[in-house]
Order: sequence, then C-alpha cells, then structure tokens
Amino acid sequence: MITKEWKVDAVLSACPVALEVFVAASPHFNKLKNALLRRALAPRVTVEQAAAIGGVRLDALLASLNEAAGFHEQDGKESRDVGSEPAVAGSSVDINPDAPVPDLDEILLDVRPIIQRGSDPLKTIMGAVRGLKKGQALHLINSFEPVPLYSVLGGKGYSHITKRIDGVWHIWFLSDRLNREGGSEENSDSRPAPFPASETIVGEKVIELDVRGLAPPEPMMRILETIGGMDGNEILLVHHHREPMMLYEKLEERGYEAVANRIEEHYYKVVIRKKVPVA
Repeated sequence: MITKEWKVDAVLSACPVALEVFVAASPHFNKLKNALLRRALAPRVTVEQAAAIGGVRLDALLASLNEAAGFHEQDGKESRDVGSEPAVAGSSVDINPDAPVPDLDEILLDVRPIIQRGSDPLKTIMGAVRGLKKGQALHLINSFEPVPLYSVLGGKGYSHITKRIDGVWHIWFLSDRLNREGGSEENSDSRPAPFPASETIVGEKVIELDVRGLAPPEPMMRILETIGGMDGNEILLVHHHREPMMLYEKLEERGYEAVANRIEEHYYKVVIRKKVPVA
C-alpha cells in the first residue's frame, strides 16, 4: 500500500506507470519526465510533499497511485487515514504578492539554472545557509515551492516566508533567533555548549557506524536503528559518504542532534548525541 510517507522515487520504482498518474494530477509533475531532474528530486520528496508542491489533494493522489499499483482500499487502512484536506505546504506561508517583504539583509540564490541542468541544488543551498553572516537571510528563488526544504532548514532553526510572484517562488529563510529577538541574535551566553567535532570527543563512550556504500534509505534506517538502542549517554560516530540532510529532522524528533564534518570528497564523519537540555 502506497502511503504519504513513501518517497516519489520509491513509488516510481514500485509502479512505473505512476509517472503518468503524477503528470495527470498536476502539470507541475511534467518535470518528472526529465530523467536528470527525476534523479535529483524524486529521492528526497515524499508523496505528501509532492501533493503540496503540485497543489493537489493528498487523498486523491494516494487513491490514484494505489489504483495504478493494483492496491485497493480494503488492502489496508492507510488511504482512509490521510483525511480529505488539501496538503499543506508549510506553516509560515504568505503567497500574497502585494504583501510587504520584511526589510532584511539578504543573500540572493536563484536555483532554477541548477535544476534546469539536471543537478541537485541542495548542496548549493546548504552552502549558502552556512555562509550567512549574523542577521542575514537567504532569499531563494525557484520554479516550484521547495516543500521538503522547509523541514530540512526548520530542523536547523530557520523559519520561512514564501511568496509566489508572477509564477516564480520566492522564499526567505531566516534564523528563528532573528524572529524572536526582532532582528538581533540571542545573547551568546544562553546558547548550549558547542557540539564537538569527531576529532575532539574525549572521555565519552563512542559507537561507530559505517554506512558508506549503502543505498538509500539503508543509511538512515541503520542510524535510526542504532540510536534506538542507545542509552542517551553515548555518542554515535557515523562514517558517511555524504552529509545526511534528511536525517536531521528524524533525529530532532527523537531528541538527538548532529554535526557533520567533511573529511574529504564523499566522506563525512557525522557525530550524533542526545540533546543537552538548556537550563
């Protein structure tokens, strides 16, 4: 049974005719016909997120996909549990083109050329976020609403303002600290102690896990399975072939935090530990 949590690439692998279902549901999904774009975007987007991006009803899309795959409602209750409300794109969305944009010191990043080349813009986006200076916001321009990115950056403490202007999506990502303090950073004394890099872990029990070479979603599954067996006083050191962007939200939900240290191309050390409560 295809559910809202399935990634689009998993749906297409299980049911190749699902490509036509997506395209019939919304013209936006014509992008999936481009093999390069499909490889770049489909592995990261869930069916629920795709429905939000395409502006279609989640229950209707799931019903069509399951019908195409040969599943029926009596095969499981998942399709009855999704509800009948339209998919929600995000929690901080304002698509009124006439509404004022906050007066921000912003860095502009237009990822449309990257996507048109069939490349994945995530690394460029995350690099731009890491390069933001104190008080700056990232102004992202895209041809579609990047719903999965809301969760990725939300897990890193960024909220967003979204506007669709003349068919183009403009999204401003800004630190939650700027929102809470009205444009100023929090006092640095109130922040938790810096997260240790893998080379500085001393005197703590460390569990090592090597997921290099495993195909998605196996690395994430192995990592989550491992932390599920940890007692909260251990540190997990993961040897990974990439920075696991989609893992951060899952760790956040379980009360863990992570930092990735790039050692060389295709090799990251990811340090994961239980969050330390802030007094």
